[in-house]
Amino acid sequence: MGLFEILLIAVVALLVVGPERMPEAVRGAAMTIGRFKRMFNNTKEEFEKQIGADDIRLQLHNEQIMENLKKMEEDIADIDNDVSKLTNVDIERQFMEQDDYQDPPEFREEELQEGSESEPLSKETLSKEDVSEENTILNKNESSV
Repeated sequence: MGLFEILLIAVVALLVVGPERMPEAVRGAAMTIGRFKRMFNNTKEEFEKQIGADDIRLQLHNEQIMENLKKMEEDIADIDNDVSKLTNVDIERQFMEQDDYQDPPEFREEELQEGSESEPLSKETLSKEDVSEENTILNKNESSV
């Protein structure tokens, strides 16, 4: 209701009831409105008790918490997998370093002895077939890790 509507109702009530009985009428109307509010609130509380609204709210809240916990567990599992992968790679590197592991000759720039003269091999001097064969071997090794 707007201000204009409230003023219109007040003027009509003043004309119908009269100025002498107006305070009693306003007091009675306020008490009646208060009783309706209390009655509505009591009915609402009783209805919520009957259907167990508090229990339903609590259950919904608990379900949200459980969903959040599941998401967190999944995230932690993903992080654990990532850390495991990274540590496995680090362990392999350490193993290679401890055992004086050397890269295959194709990736070293050391001289290979092939008869009387030797020349260093580089990636440019390898044929495409040698490189693709080496990549296949490396991919198999990586997939087994």
